Amino acid sequence: MKESSVKIDDHENFEEVTGDEKPTDTSGQNAQFGSGNKPDFRVVQADRDKNGNVIYLSVGGMWKNVSKNGNDFYTLKIGNLKLLVFPNNK
Repeated sequence: MKESSVKIDDHENFEEVTGDEKPTDTSGQNAQFGSGNKPDFRVVQADRDKNGNVIYLSVGGMWKNVSKNGNDFYTLKIGNLKLLVFPNNK
Protein backbone atom coordinates (compact mmCIF):
# COMPACT_ATOMS: atom_id res chain seq x y z
CA MET A 1 0.00 0.00 0.00
CA LYS A 2 1.32 3.43 -0.98
CA GLU A 3 1.00 6.46 1.32
CA SER A 4 1.43 10.07 0.32
CA SER A 5 0.92 13.38 2.09
CA VAL A 6 -1.19 16.08 0.41
CA LYS A 7 -1.83 19.58 1.78
CA ILE A 8 -5.41 20.77 1.13
CA ASP A 9 -5.12 24.18 2.76
CA ASP A 10 -3.15 25.91 5.51
CA HIS A 11 -5.34 24.48 8.28
CA GLU A 12 -5.68 20.79 7.41
CA ASN A 13 -3.13 18.11 6.50
CA PHE A 14 -3.97 14.52 5.69
CA GLU A 15 -2.35 11.40 4.34
CA GLU A 16 -3.91 9.62 1.40
CA VAL A 17 -3.69 5.86 1.02
CA THR A 18 -4.39 4.68 -2.51
CA GLY A 19 -4.95 1.13 -3.65
CA ASP A 20 -4.00 -0.42 -6.95
CA GLU A 21 -7.65 -1.23 -7.71
CA LYS A 22 -8.88 -0.80 -11.25
CA PRO A 23 -12.50 -0.93 -12.44
CA THR A 24 -13.33 -4.34 -13.88
CA ASP A 25 -16.78 -3.69 -15.33
CA THR A 26 -16.62 -3.90 -19.11
CA SER A 27 -20.35 -4.24 -19.82
CA GLY A 28 -20.16 -1.62 -22.58
CA GLN A 29 -22.73 0.69 -20.98
CA ASN A 30 -19.95 3.08 -20.05
CA ALA A 31 -16.95 2.78 -22.39
CA GLN A 32 -14.76 5.10 -20.30
CA PHE A 33 -15.59 3.23 -17.12
CA GLY A 34 -14.44 -0.17 -18.38
CA SER A 35 -11.26 1.20 -19.94
CA GLY A 36 -9.78 2.18 -16.56
CA ASN A 37 -9.75 5.92 -17.26
CA LYS A 38 -9.26 8.30 -14.38
CA PRO A 39 -12.60 9.17 -12.71
CA ASP A 40 -14.04 12.68 -12.86
CA PHE A 41 -14.59 12.53 -9.08
CA ARG A 42 -12.89 10.35 -6.48
CA VAL A 43 -14.87 8.83 -3.61
CA VAL A 44 -12.89 8.66 -0.34
CA GLN A 45 -13.60 7.47 3.19
CA ALA A 46 -12.22 9.40 6.16
CA ASP A 47 -10.33 7.32 8.74
CA ARG A 48 -7.60 7.75 11.33
CA ASP A 49 -4.14 6.17 11.41
CA LYS A 50 -2.44 4.80 14.54
CA ASN A 51 -1.17 8.31 15.45
CA GLY A 52 -4.65 9.86 15.23
CA ASN A 53 -3.99 11.70 11.97
CA VAL A 54 -6.82 11.91 9.46
CA ILE A 55 -6.30 9.75 6.36
CA TYR A 56 -8.55 9.38 3.33
CA LEU A 57 -8.93 5.92 1.81
CA SER A 58 -9.93 5.74 -1.85
CA VAL A 59 -13.07 3.58 -2.16
CA GLY A 60 -14.38 4.47 -5.63
CA GLY A 61 -15.01 7.06 -8.29
CA MET A 62 -17.58 8.85 -10.44
CA TRP A 63 -17.49 9.09 -14.23
CA LYS A 64 -19.54 11.49 -16.37
CA ASN A 65 -21.55 9.92 -19.22
CA VAL A 66 -24.01 10.99 -21.88
CA SER A 67 -27.11 8.87 -22.57
CA LYS A 68 -28.39 7.98 -26.03
CA ASN A 69 -30.91 10.83 -25.65
CA GLY A 70 -28.11 13.32 -24.95
CA ASN A 71 -28.75 13.64 -21.20
CA ASP A 72 -25.81 13.88 -18.81
CA PHE A 73 -25.51 11.43 -15.92
CA TYR A 74 -22.79 9.94 -13.72
CA THR A 75 -21.77 6.40 -12.94
CA LEU A 76 -20.78 5.97 -9.28
CA LYS A 77 -18.66 2.94 -8.42
CA ILE A 78 -17.89 2.04 -4.79
CA GLY A 79 -16.32 -1.40 -4.43
CA ASN A 80 -18.63 -3.78 -6.32
CA LEU A 81 -21.59 -1.38 -6.10
CA LYS A 82 -22.40 0.51 -9.32
CA LEU A 83 -25.01 3.28 -9.26
CA LEU A 84 -26.31 5.69 -11.90
CA VAL A 85 -26.61 9.31 -10.68
CA PHE A 86 -28.98 11.73 -12.42
CA PRO A 87 -29.53 15.47 -11.83
CA ASN A 88 -32.73 16.32 -9.97
CA ASN A 89 -34.32 18.30 -12.83
CA LYS A 90 -38.01 18.40 -13.72
